[in-house]
Amino acid sequence: MTFDEALGVLKKRGQKMTPQRSTVLRTLMESSRPMTAQEVYREVTKVHPHVSLDTVYRNLTLLTDVGLVHQSNLQNRDVARFEFQGDEHRHYAICLNCHKSIRLDWCPVETKLMTQALRKQFSIVKHAFEVYGYCAECRFLRSASA
Repeated sequence: MTFDEALGVLKKRGQKMTPQRSTVLRTLMESSRPMTAQEVYREVTKVHPHVSLDTVYRNLTLLTDVGLVHQSNLQNRDVARFEFQGDEHRHYAICLNCHKSIRLDWCPVETKLMTQALRKQFSIVKHAFEVYGYCAECRFLRSASA
């Protein structure tokens, strides 16, 4: 999804593209990983030095509510992470040791079996899927120290 397409989504939902909202959205769109609100705030203040953290949170909440951004509250992390999703969503494998997030290239909910099972009894609006374990580096360190 392009920035202009994201702008169209906001307009359809009756929202304006403020300069701060634009910077929050662009920051997330350009990031290669999910970001905390503090990380987004640090990037936004480079462009808008007087923006408040509260303004960043309000914009993250709005962008999440309209479906452009995904908020995840990953296990063993004390803060939420935000990621631009546009018209696709993402899932991660998270290392329990170093907390590295590795993006998965598939969605288990989109499998035919899961879709058929849920379609009969439940209408999916959104979902989250996370896998926890150890990345290759941490697995190697754990086996080397054993």
